[in-house]
Amino acid sequence: AAFLARREQIVDTAIAVFSERGFDQGTLDDVALSLGTSRGSLYHYVPSKAHLLFMIFDRAITTTLDRMAELSRDEDPVSRLEGLIAQQVRVIAENQSMFLVFFGDRPALEERYEVGIRTKERRLLRYLIEAVVDVQGVGRLPPGDPRLVAQAILGMTSWFHKWFEPGRDDPDEYARICQTLILG
Repeated sequence: AAFLARREQIVDTAIAVFSERGFDQGTLDDVALSLGTSRGSLYHYVPSKAHLLFMIFDRAITTTLDRMAELSRDEDPVSRLEGLIAQQVRVIAENQSMFLVFFGDRPALEERYEVGIRTKERRLLRYLIEAVVDVQGVGRLPPGDPRLVAQAILGMTSWFHKWFEPGRDDPDEYARICQTLILG
């Protein structure tokens, strides 16, 4: 338990460092300094800086998937899609620094880690596609390629990480705007 807690603390600190400086400019020395430890001690918990970036990416996509999975059981298609949209906005608002790294440092993610992340991203997209198909089935969305609608939702909700300012912008209000734009 202590090992996992320390590892999570290292990931949290890396998120702060990389969201501020970027993955390329942020170093393991920066992470260690922020934790008051040595770079060498980090290797007990993470094998490399590249793996640490993967851990951040995995946390981001897993957090999102966990929230989506809870909502995917909603029987009402419209409220399920509304919930998925709202949850996507909320998870980004609550974890803005993590998503700054996720979206901003994607080119730095090594190919060996990319495969697992892409697999989870496809699962997330499937949740949205299924919800869109169901909403189209009850006539609340026009016919059309549900994948494109799902991608539009992801684009609208994901870009929120770039300009969201806590205290100024209300995630729930933005979620309602996205829901209205999609569902009318």
